[in-house]
Formats: sequence, structure tokens, C-alpha cells
Amino acid sequence: MYSILKRYSASLTLLLVTIIIIIIISSISIAYGHGLGTDISPSITISDKEVSVEASINPTFLDQVPSSEPTFIVRALDDPTRNSTIPGIDFRIVVELNNEILLDQRFRSSDGVVKANLIPDRNIQGWEVNGQAKPNEHIEVSQSNPVELQSRILTAGGLYHIMVIIEESSAGLAVQFDQKFDLFVSIGTSYMFGVQTPQGEEQMVVKTYYDEITNFDYSNKTIKFEMPFTWEHTYVDQVPVLHTEVQFPKTIEELQTNSYRGTLNNRELEAQAVVIDDYTSEQNRIVHFVVNNAMLHRIEETLDDSETAVFTLAPAEKPRFPLDILSLPGEKFLFQLSWGPDIIETGVPTTFVMNIQDPATGDLLRGSSFDLVLIQDGNEIHSTHMSSEFGTYSYEYTFSKAGTVTLAANNINSQGESAKIDVVVQQGTGNPNPHPQPPQSQCLIATAAFGSELTPQVQYLRYFRDNYILSTASGTAFMKIFDSVYYSFSPQIAEYEREQPWMQSTVKVALYPLFGILMAAERVHVAVGGGEVGAILAGVVSSMLIGAVYLLPVGYVASRHRRVVNKLLAIIVGAATAILAITVVALDVLLPLSTVTFVLAATGASAIAVARVIKYLVYRQ
Repeated sequence: MYSILKRYSASLTLLLVTIIIIIIISSISIAYGHGLGTDISPSITISDKEVSVEASINPTFLDQVPSSEPTFIVRALDDPTRNSTIPGIDFRIVVELNNEILLDQRFRSSDGVVKANLIPDRNIQGWEVNGQAKPNEHIEVSQSNPVELQSRILTAGGLYHIMVIIEESSAGLAVQFDQKFDLFVSIGTSYMFGVQTPQGEEQMVVKTYYDEITNFDYSNKTIKFEMPFTWEHTYVDQVPVLHTEVQFPKTIEELQTNSYRGTLNNRELEAQAVVIDDYTSEQNRIVHFVVNNAMLHRIEETLDDSETAVFTLAPAEKPRFPLDILSLPGEKFLFQLSWGPDIIETGVPTTFVMNIQDPATGDLLRGSSFDLVLIQDGNEIHSTHMSSEFGTYSYEYTFSKAGTVTLAANNINSQGESAKIDVVVQQGTGNPNPHPQPPQSQCLIATAAFGSELTPQVQYLRYFRDNYILSTASGTAFMKIFDSVYYSFSPQIAEYEREQPWMQSTVKVALYPLFGILMAAERVHVAVGGGEVGAILAGVVSSMLIGAVYLLPVGYVASRHRRVVNKLLAIIVGAATAILAITVVALDVLLPLSTVTFVLAATGASAIAVARVIKYLVYRQ
């Protein structure tokens, strides 16, 4: 019996290690391509040079073509950080859009730059360079000596696939064979649609950076549209972010809300993927769909073969926090906002929680400051200066008049940058607290580590808890006991943590494996269709990985006793059987005890199993 358990422990450990490796690899993979107007390839080593290729098309939006001087530029770089090009390069450049070849031409560049002044021509067949149709020979070109290129480039928006080949004939680079670089450049296009609203006929605009918008519809307060998109794993790998934006007049009252519910192919999008912009236009509200690579992969894994992205946007009953607002005009800061109670009403104190981040890194900006301004009906109703050593802020305000109020963070860090959003204030009932809300459980230790409850890391923990754990009876039962234990000590630890930067850094590093573990559990939950079965299997994966990662020292001590291993493995089987049976018959009173027993047994058994295999491998050598 012991030999069987020993082989089981080893197999279990190898499985855990494999899953961890997969998580790490998937977490650090880098997707290039799909830049707005420009893209740069990853570098490869050629003749002791780190060579990369950059391609750009200007302007970046199709609407701007008639009023600009369009250009197409390709550069061979020997060090992207120094922005230096490689002279004496022979290029073959192929440009495709929607699987149609718009250009396939060879160039010889004395300075490593191919610059073409574009003449967009929707009716041309093929292309012309300096008035010559499809030249066979290399065309001499440089930054100071551009060519004239007449083609269908910039006659349509979408995702341009640019294949750049540095040929072995290049005099300035010892290329043993042709080197191919694939780049993807997005050109935006606006699509306008007339819709019927309670205020009469209005115009909505969808801006896309990938492909044409089709099947637009507005009904039941919901905007819906489609665009071509290839839901294949290898293609999604190359898409860092899928970005479209919807514009509609602020006069459409049924769409004036503090938050929106967005979906992509019937999958709910996270709050960070639906971003409100009330700053760019005084007349229109702009809502951005910003779906990052991780979200795209989670959706792709749940879809069968599909060639379409279907978006929907509708007002949310309650806001989904945090709201991300990029500062303008320089986009130097990210302003994150949430508030409570969820519904803002007159006469009821509203607490706004805010932070300032670096949009490039997501780091909180310590020592930041801004002017918090509230504007209603064109008049400033409140203003205060705010500063924080930690970059996080909390401010309480009671509104006296219902309607739309513009909340603005002005002059951020004294750099003239501003971020603003329109919030809707409803008429209160006169009761100082007409809709009391139960206090929301907080991730106190994680919040102290990352500096704010609005950071993406803390929001992900909350998202996982609310959408995967609390969505089932077994998960809710487990959280009842977990919360009673966690909140008995976490406030004191969090308070001490805030005062000790070294501890903040340590806890932050220690939490990162947990994010990978929860992502693995999330994928298991989705793969089996969710529900109680999905929650139980996700609990198995997360509990065993947590035990293997965090409880390994405890497992090492316990692994010295063989009987302990047998008992814990037996408990796992018994607890799993018990929780499944209890779930089926819905004996809620026993769920808290059985779920906690199950989790403790799984974490303990995996820690011991990993420790025993490590000891076996070490002593064998």
C-alpha cells in the first residue's frame, strides 16, 4: 500500500510542477505586434548586431488622410534603444490587408530607411513606384530621398500585415540568408450609425483599429456590433490588446450611467476592459473596449472555431470598479476611481477612493497631488487640493442636487494633466442611509502590499473571489469560515505592513505565485463549465498548488512520518467525496466545515507529496 501511495505522491508532484512551469511560461511570454500606426519587431542577432525592423504608416486614422501628407516608413535598426539604423540594406517589403497584397517590392537603401510618400488610390491595380508599375529591380531610396508610392495603402483601415525581408545581398550587413520580420500596424477607421432613442434620432460612432464594423444595433439600452477576428491560439498570441471605442451623445439619458457592462462573444469583460472617457469630447461620451492578451486568451479557450468578435455595451446596475481614466493631454498619468455606496444619491455621504498610477508600469506614484473639482450644470460646486505620500486618496462628499456631475482631477503633479469623468447623482429619499449596504470584505494584506484597493492585483483577487468562489454554495460556505479567521488578525498585520516598506516588498513578491495559481484554477473552472463542479475542481487545483508553493517547509517536516502521508491522502478522498455529496443534497449547514476540511487536506497532502519527492531526488544523488 505504501509503495502505491509513494508512486501516487510522485506523480502528483510532477503534475504540480508541470502546471507551475506552464503558468510561469504563460505569464512571461511577450506578444509583439498590432501597434497603432507603428510596430517594431523583436530583435535577432546578425553579425554581432541586435537587428530589428520598424514599420510605420502615417496618419494613424483613416479620417485624417485627406488633410495630411501620408507616409510609409520601414527602418532597419541595430539598436532600438539608440534609434540608429543600419546603412546599406536591401529590402523586400510586402504589405497585406485582409489577405490582399497591396505591395510586394524590393528596395535598396543607403541609410537603412525606406521612406515612401503615399498616394492612396482605391482603384489602382497593384502599385506604382515613382510612376512605374510594379518595378522588377531594386528601387533606390533613403530618408532624404523618398519614393512616391501609389497604392491602396490607406484607402481602408484595419490591421496591415507588413512582411519585411532583409536580403542576403545587403552590403551593410553580413546576412547568410534572407531574414524575415513580421509586423502588424493598425489604422483606425470611424463607422457612423443613425439610431432611434427616446430623445429622437441620434448618431453613434464606432472606431476600430482592426477591421470593419458590421451588424450594428442599438435596442433595449444595449449597443451591439461585430467585427472579423480570428479566435485561434497562435493568432491571439500576437494581439497584445484588442481596442475599439464607442461614441454617443451625452444627451441620450438612458445611456448616462456611472458604469457599463461589456461583453465579448457573450463573455463578461472585467471592469478594466471597459473604460469611460468624458474628457476628449464635451458633447459625446466615449467608452473604450480595451481587452488585453490575457483576457483574449481566456475567451479564446472557451470558444469553438470562430472568425467574429461580437461586442455588447449596456448600462450596469451598479458600477464595476475601478474606473480607469487616462490623463490628458499628455497621457502621463492613470487616475483610478471608485466610490461607495455604489449608487450616488443626494443627501447620502459618498466616499470617493482614488489613486494616481504610472500608466506604463501600473505603479502607484508616491508623493503625488491634484485638485479634486466637482462641476454641475457648468458651475464649480466644490474644489479641494489633495496630496498623498502613498499615492492613494479618500474623500467624502454629500451631493445636494441630482443630475450629472463632472468629477475632475486637475493639474496632476503640477504638470497640467487632467482626468475627468461624468457621474450620475440620483435623487435621494431624504433618509440619510436609504440603501444600507453590507460592508464589503477587503483584501487587507494585499491592499497594504500594493498600496491601494484599486490596483489591478487587488482587484483581481476580489474578482476571483466574487466571480468564482462566492458564485457557488460551496465557495460561499468556505468564505464564511475563512473570513472569520482572516479578519481576526489581518487588520493588525496590514497596519504594520504599511509602516514597513521592506515588508510591503516581501509580501508583494510572495503574492505573485498566488496570481498564477488562481489563473490556473480559473481556467479549470471555465473548462468544465463552472457551477459547483467547476468550483470544486478549481478548489482542488488552487489548494494543491498553494500547498506545494507555500507550505513546502511544513510538508518537509510532516513527510518524515509515513503514516501522516497515508492519513492525509485518505482525508482528501473522504473530504472530496463528502463535499460532492453535500453539494448534491444541499445540506448547507455542513458545507462550511466540509469545505474547510477539504482545503486543509488538499494543501497539506500536496505539500507533503512535493517534499517527499524533493527529498527522494536529493538523496538519490
